[in-house]
Amino acid sequence: MTEARDTEAGFAAPQSIATGRLSEKSGLVFRSNAAVASGNGESFDEDPSTKIAATVVDLNDDDSKEEENDPITLPESTHTLLFTEPITSISFCWAFVIAAGSFLCLILALLDNPWGNFQNNIPANVNPPVRFAQYCSIFIALLMEEEIPTALYLLRRIPQQYFNSKFPDLVYSKFVCSCVIRILSGYLFLLNVLLILVQSSGVLDIFYDVLALQFLQQLDDIAFSLARMSVMSKRMKDATNRKYFQIEFNKSKFGQGRKLSIFLKGIYFINMFGLLAGMIVVTL
Repeated sequence: MTEARDTEAGFAAPQSIATGRLSEKSGLVFRSNAAVASGNGESFDEDPSTKIAATVVDLNDDDSKEEENDPITLPESTHTLLFTEPITSISFCWAFVIAAGSFLCLILALLDNPWGNFQNNIPANVNPPVRFAQYCSIFIALLMEEEIPTALYLLRRIPQQYFNSKFPDLVYSKFVCSCVIRILSGYLFLLNVLLILVQSSGVLDIFYDVLALQFLQQLDDIAFSLARMSVMSKRMKDATNRKYFQIEFNKSKFGQGRKLSIFLKGIYFINMFGLLAGMIVVTL
């Protein structure tokens, strides 16, 4: 009878809400399940206007709150093998070689710039398409660069106590070191991008050089995929399929402080403003 009255009044809820099949991000799935569960016992009746108000409040929840409730897993990368595998293992050595090779290539690209005569290599009065491509490439590079945000996200979501509770057999300091390696690799990439942009005089040259640098940052992901496909060895495949990659990290009760969380999120925008500032100072 209640449903009939609601239907006549125009308050009939969609079937997906009634059965609790909405996405978790909507914030309604838990409430709907509770309503269905309560239907097995006592009758559940709620004023339609209250339902609508609760829906609006849930849909307007802060994005960061939803993000914190989303479970995460360790990245499938050779950087992860640096703290999940013993130092003497082949898997660790393979991960170390990949990280060292990526760093070496980025450093060689950095040293290839004419540091002693740098100002003379900056083209003057470049045409508008090139200038536009230079500034567009800054945003493209920030979108393509994933090492820095990944490392900061992991550090923010997985504090030491939470890490130790999930992985009592692993060392948290090695986890931090792997994140630091990611951050250093990311800043080497961004520095190379800035130096390439200010010296470029062609649109295609800009995009080709940025893509080439991005390839160097993806070596860890490519190497991990090859190891998982048994291209390297059976022990390497076993290392990429260990339980560590299946364990989920939910919202931690040992969460980082709010100020630290805001700082880590702000780093991404600091990088953007830093690149823009560097581009403006050098080219004007």
